[in-house]
Amino acid sequence: RCTSNSRTTSIHYRTCSMLLSAAILPIPQSAVRCCFRRIYNPLLSSLLATSHHHQQQQHRKMTTLKFQQIIPNNANTTATPLPRSSHGLSIIQNGSLLVLYGGENIARTPIQDPTQVLWLAKKTMGQDCWQWIVPTTTTTGTGSSSTPPSRVAHAQAAVGNSIYIFGGRNGIEMGENAMNDMWMLQIDENEERTTANWTQINASSSIPSARSFHKMIAIGTNLYMFGGCGADGRLNDLWKFDTLTYKWTQLGVSNVLRGRGGPNILALNENKIAIVAGFAGEETNDGHVYSLSSEEWEKEGMKGLDEMRPRSVCCFASLPRVNKCVIFGGEVDPSQKGHEGAGGFERDAVVLDGTSGTVLETIQPSSSGSVDEEWPGNRGWADATVHGDTFYIFGGLAGDDASPVRLDDLWQCKVSP
Repeated sequence: RCTSNSRTTSIHYRTCSMLLSAAILPIPQSAVRCCFRRIYNPLLSSLLATSHHHQQQQHRKMTTLKFQQIIPNNANTTATPLPRSSHGLSIIQNGSLLVLYGGENIARTPIQDPTQVLWLAKKTMGQDCWQWIVPTTTTTGTGSSSTPPSRVAHAQAAVGNSIYIFGGRNGIEMGENAMNDMWMLQIDENEERTTANWTQINASSSIPSARSFHKMIAIGTNLYMFGGCGADGRLNDLWKFDTLTYKWTQLGVSNVLRGRGGPNILALNENKIAIVAGFAGEETNDGHVYSLSSEEWEKEGMKGLDEMRPRSVCCFASLPRVNKCVIFGGEVDPSQKGHEGAGGFERDAVVLDGTSGTVLETIQPSSSGSVDEEWPGNRGWADATVHGDTFYIFGGLAGDDASPVRLDDLWQCKVSP
């Protein structure tokens, strides 16, 4: 028996003293106390730590994920989005409109069909029914192009009802024709039609270098973008874009993380951003936190990520309402054919604490194969978006090098603490 009760501790000390006093040679009391400290205290600390860890495990494994596949009610009667990967997904209009843009249906080849590049999934008010819509496209502004050039591996995020995209590439080879243009998309709906209005943004400052496979999130009226693959290699820089002033600000590079593509960028509580995992020549599971309040990177890398299998090109979601972040799936074994093939993919959900970014648990689909449980298949190179306590996933890449498969399924997942 080993507890922190002082009476029990006293009994153990007297026991040690009596045993040692019965030895052949006389032993000073100072030696008795030293022996006690060296034997009892480490044992007590170890047992208490084990008990505390067990209590933490019991406490933290309480997250409930409820996946449900969304099948729009016109999916069998009209055209639908092509299967794709390396696309962007955003949600606007108070969670009633999903916006799917760009990507590749054939490896490394941007979708160019104007009826396939941009899709909307609209939720019927008061019902859990969705419908696919191809909007009419218009443009405003003085940009050099009327609509964004086709692209894969761009970054996409929404501020209010405005969606912003940055960069990506529209060449076949890695690094070929990478871009650093910024576009804003706004959706206008009336009884007659749904219109997508594109505006090219001319920044009021210097802009980030061209890149692809970077990631971007919105916090308030600002966009935060990290990493990606540039002309001179993988990047580890963090940028802020102010959507009110159109000004880019470089927030510095991480001195902890190697340059990488396909990272996860998470909005933590206490006004912080966490960069987690990504591909840096290998799959990783490290991380680094940037404080928006002090405007600096933390001195050391993140702790508590060891439980997560190294990965990249995942779906990620920050859910402050439930104080959790979720990283779903991703590539865990790189393809031997590069972007021409498909590596090994996961279908687990890694749940992280919404304040510290520490991994709380990894949730797998039920091994019982219950018919009542819906769960997306293995995938990487997909995208996700969040509204409230629910995140949405579309498409991605599955299969293997021998038979890569691009997906066109749409999912929602409600997260409960």
